Amino acid sequence: PVTLTFAGVMEVEPAWVAEHLSQVYLLDVREPEECIPGETTMADAGIPLGQLRDRLTEIPRDKPVLAICRSGRRSAMAAGILRNAGFEQIASVAGGILRWKDEGLALKA
Repeated sequence: PVTLTFAGVMEVEPAWVAEHLSQVYLLDVREPEECIPGETTMADAGIPLGQLRDRLTEIPRDKPVLAICRSGRRSAMAAGILRNAGFEQIASVAGGILRWKDEGLALKA
């Protein structure tokens, strides 16, 4: 379920993520204006991409970190930031929240 993109970012399929949520740390990197008021997601935490470098200590290093955003672009950038910060198990969720919804996956427990 993991692929390496042309840009060198590891990506995982949303369906795999949904089945393995207890084994990973799902990090929502959408900016506040992208989030729908009242919408909840399966993410363990939300740290906007613009704040990620300043909040690295909030992210655990003892389990794989999967970044998710609206469409996959910013989560790929987040994966690069985390990799450069020394995180070893990092990937982006392919297609982001849009693909997650398109595949009919639950956004909350």
